[in-house]
Amino acid sequence: MPFKLQKADSEEWARWWVVYRNTNEDYSQSFEEQYNELTSVPFCYWILQDEQRVGGLITVKNQVGDVFFIPPFENHTSALQAIMPEGVDHASSILKAHVAAFEQIGFTVSEARHWMLRPTQAFDVHFNYQTSHPVSNHISDLAELFYAAFHGGIGSYGQRDVDTHRASITDYFEQVADDTLCQNASLALYDGDKLIAACLVQQYKSHPTIRFVVTHPDYQGQGIGQKLMQYAINILKDEFSFITLAVTVGNPAADLYRRMGFVAAPTIYSLQK
Repeated sequence: MPFKLQKADSEEWARWWVVYRNTNEDYSQSFEEQYNELTSVPFCYWILQDEQRVGGLITVKNQVGDVFFIPPFENHTSALQAIMPEGVDHASSILKAHVAAFEQIGFTVSEARHWMLRPTQAFDVHFNYQTSHPVSNHISDLAELFYAAFHGGIGSYGQRDVDTHRASITDYFEQVADDTLCQNASLALYDGDKLIAACLVQQYKSHPTIRFVVTHPDYQGQGIGQKLMQYAINILKDEFSFITLAVTVGNPAADLYRRMGFVAAPTIYSLQK
């Protein structure tokens, strides 16, 4: 039962992906919108067994992603082992159903994340600390705050140094430079001259998303993060019906998000060799 990869027509491949891979993992698009977004992707391939389609994936240098298999085919491990391009050491956007097959051919999970969603609504929020707008005035302080809050934690953010955080934050502000609403929904809190917490909001596809909500370790447990998120939700309520966020599996903040009424989409995995 020989397996091989075959370059796919992206428009046809997208129709199959939407049916067999789609999870609407970020709550952002309908089936038709996801299909339209994928019709121009140039890196899509069929997985063939004896010249018959049994699945598909996207592959670029050293990486595969968006794997799907077509029922009733179930021999996932053998297929992946046979068709894995040489030099691939990273797999992204992998569904839970396929993680075990990747692990059996030498990959290990490096990170797992899922999106969460809740409605917007009115909140009357008051802070015990000094608020600061616009947040873009505080890039250096934000980088230090992010490092203090994330360092040594789970996921890629736990491995970043201050300079890497600064670059990421600078990129964020460039992306929201023309988005007045999201800038207004973002907020920084100071205790004297010390930045102690911040919430940064950004539009992602069809919804606003809480890109970052960060509280300094010395100030955690006071409900500050929840108030910052409620502030953002209140600002956004007249323009948007829903708000999303992405969280790394294992992040204790996920408990806060659930208590605030966020519900989780299916988990998506990244793996490495």
